[in-house]
Amino acid sequence: MGRAMETQDKPEELAIQQPEGRGPPRQAVDENATLLLLSHGSRVSCRIIELSLEGCRLRTGERFPAGAAIRVEVIFTINRIAFRLSGVTPGIDANNIVDIRFVNVISRRRDELAEVLCEVVAENLAKAEKQAAEKLAAERLAQERPARDKVERPDREHTESHVAATQPLPAAKPAPSPQQAASQPAARHAKHERRAQTRHEVDTSAVIFLINIGSALRGRILDMSLGGCRICTDERFPVGIYTRVETEFHLEGLPFRLGGVIQAVHDRDRRLVGIRFLDMSERKLAQVEQLIQEIEEMESSRKAVRTGD
Repeated sequence: MGRAMETQDKPEELAIQQPEGRGPPRQAVDENATLLLLSHGSRVSCRIIELSLEGCRLRTGERFPAGAAIRVEVIFTINRIAFRLSGVTPGIDANNIVDIRFVNVISRRRDELAEVLCEVVAENLAKAEKQAAEKLAAERLAQERPARDKVERPDREHTESHVAATQPLPAAKPAPSPQQAASQPAARHAKHERRAQTRHEVDTSAVIFLINIGSALRGRILDMSLGGCRICTDERFPVGIYTRVETEFHLEGLPFRLGGVIQAVHDRDRRLVGIRFLDMSERKLAQVEQLIQEIEEMESSRKAVRTGD
């Protein structure tokens, strides 16, 4: 929140190009935010309820005068990353909803926002899948209950009471040791801690499978980290960011097929694609970690040879 607003001198250097006439979809969020009205010199406390690479939507507790392209700054924190972005807004509607279009966002901050949005997409997908599974389980339970009730014995209540009376009480759950109690908050914090992930140059063929439309594109991986990779595709990339994909490649003699989401589509030709890996199992994560370690060792060996020369 204390970060100074950052502007961009060369708008053509924006890292992510979107399909013509179609902006990226907004993702549902719910976080505290502050709206700075530059022309009025005032602050408005609000909540950010939708977010995309191009802008956001806020809900405020008060109105301010509508006008043409009011310059603003919006300050918010998503997934432990703080942003302070400049934008414009036509004003506020009758329901105290403000739409912001971001302007002059530098490439580094835009890439950070894209990474956070990919995390939000994954969280929203997981939440939707959990809600769908819970709804399905409830429907099945409702369908099975009448059939169970028909076959149960009439003296069910008496039998259950007798069983409950003769059943020993469950043992009390032992209190965690001081060491366990101290480690639990640290483990939760470590789960959300953002690790610095160095990209390593690689050069191997790859296939990107577009899950929703059932097609595939071929290309070559240019660099890779534990969290994702960049691929130069043979053809123009046909879809936008947040698209769920699987990436298949061979590296160091090992086959990989990793799920992920499109995080960025670079350059005007739309052939340079950034992918963020998602939903890796413990086994796949261990394989990727081993692969990254081998790449780092090879890079160190090459560097040592060059230094010796």
